[in-house]
Amino acid sequence: MTVSKPLNSTLFSFGLFIVISFILVGMSLIEFTSDQEPAWYTYLILIALTPLSLFLTYRIFINYKVIELANEKITIKYPIRNSRKHYPLGRVIYWRESIVKTGKNSTFKELEIRFDDNFKLNLGLREYSNYQKVQSYLTKKLARKKQAA
Repeated sequence: MTVSKPLNSTLFSFGLFIVISFILVGMSLIEFTSDQEPAWYTYLILIALTPLSLFLTYRIFINYKVIELANEKITIKYPIRNSRKHYPLGRVIYWRESIVKTGKNSTFKELEIRFDDNFKLNLGLREYSNYQKVQSYLTKKLARKKQAA
């Protein structure tokens, strides 16, 4: 069984950013409600940082998923939402690996798996654990469904 989940370093980085963002938003709300004429940056923080913080909280933590590949099926667990999706390998329409050169020595790699109900699963190399194992599992089990990037 191969289990892939977000890396702790990724979760820590986003978590730290979100905590700092919510502290700034909270302080700005206090200033906004208590001051007759709040500073211009208070409006900027409230307008820009609030939606960004809420979006990242949803995207990273509420949408937290653990992917399991075993027994000819792919299981996607959402522990925060207490739900899961099971897909037999036959329900995969295609999968592909996108590789983008981002600098002189670095590349961005991402696996995309599309299922027959139009659900799309994305796994990034620097975001999820066991990326190479997931890629080799897909290559071994679903080689004919691989699509060129």
